[in-house]
Amino acid sequence: MTEATPWYATWTQAVTDFRGEADERGFTNVTVRLTVPASLGGSRVRVELSNRFGDGPVRIGRGAIGIGDRFSKVAFDGLSSTEIPPGASRWTDPIGLTVRHSDEIVVDLYLPEPTPYTTAAGFRFSRSSPGDFVGACPFPLEGGSPETIDESREFPAANTGAEDEPDGTGWSLPPGGPFLRTIEVAGVEAKAVIVALGGSSTAMGWPQYTAAFLPADAKIAVVNRGIAGNRIRLDAPPSTPSWGRSALSRFDEDVLGTAGATHLVIAYNSNDWGLPGRITPMAEMPSVDQLIAGYQELIGRAQAAGLQVILATVTPLAPELLAEPEREDMRIALNAWIRASGHVVVDFDAAVRSESDPSRLAAKYAAPDDTHPSVNGSKRLAQAMVEVIQRLKLWPVEGA
Repeated sequence: MTEATPWYATWTQAVTDFRGEADERGFTNVTVRLTVPASLGGSRVRVELSNRFGDGPVRIGRGAIGIGDRFSKVAFDGLSSTEIPPGASRWTDPIGLTVRHSDEIVVDLYLPEPTPYTTAAGFRFSRSSPGDFVGACPFPLEGGSPETIDESREFPAANTGAEDEPDGTGWSLPPGGPFLRTIEVAGVEAKAVIVALGGSSTAMGWPQYTAAFLPADAKIAVVNRGIAGNRIRLDAPPSTPSWGRSALSRFDEDVLGTAGATHLVIAYNSNDWGLPGRITPMAEMPSVDQLIAGYQELIGRAQAAGLQVILATVTPLAPELLAEPEREDMRIALNAWIRASGHVVVDFDAAVRSESDPSRLAAKYAAPDDTHPSVNGSKRLAQAMVEVIQRLKLWPVEGA
């Protein structure tokens, strides 16, 4: 069936491979609730569920999409349940539902059969007590209440409270979770769909904050395709598959596969040269020229598809990496190339670095590990991105 109007991504995540990683257990006779922000409004909505990395089928017993406490049941080719084969995805049938900018979209999935935690992303979702609680208000959390953040574990973490530090100094942990890859809307003419491709600092939420800071009448979607631990050139090491396929490997799927994409932000951390010799073999250490070549390939592929490219400078390294000056030298050299590249630049480095020690994050923007952005840090990166969007004149700017 041909749709009369185009679809645009309003929220996305870059699903990745959690097989073999023990931080999140599987599901049996449980309802998963994912609550995510819309960056773009519309009058129709559909959802993509992915089993990209599963070894067996995923059975969805029932599902619903809601705004607030108003839920609509979803169907799959007219049926209330579906089975997603390994390596595949399934779209819900479109439903008429008014979605507004910054609405919280709720996606409920009932998983009746034993289902491993395999294809996922993000940091926060809700897991119910046993049973089918699709559309339930209130939603009965497993354990009865949100868990506190356990900093000894890796994320994602179900039922995790994210507002433990109301002053914004804590971890920036955006919503996400298993199987949900994309939410699209129709019935709107988007002015831009900006795709953020990157590592952990992107995965931790500046795209969502950017979308929230934009006015509703901007009609601009800013969607997240970041993966914690991700690299531009090389796929994740076998010991940590959740760090994902490289940007070069997943570009077509995660960037060109984003409905309505008009802009690409390449916003990577230092994983390409921070992991070798510490977590991966030293032989994987790239030269600056190889790093630049990776960026140039991404840029060329984006431009060939008609996307405008925005390059983000690399924020300061983890404190332990500063003991090896050559790694900081690589960051400085790469940032110099980015700033002089002739492309549009969002200077994340300048936005969050310490004024007294530019090799470190400013304390007010650093998460508890002094490496990743806190909530305040992610919001500061988002403000820098909004300033770039204003310079691009993607929506009328008062006084411009």
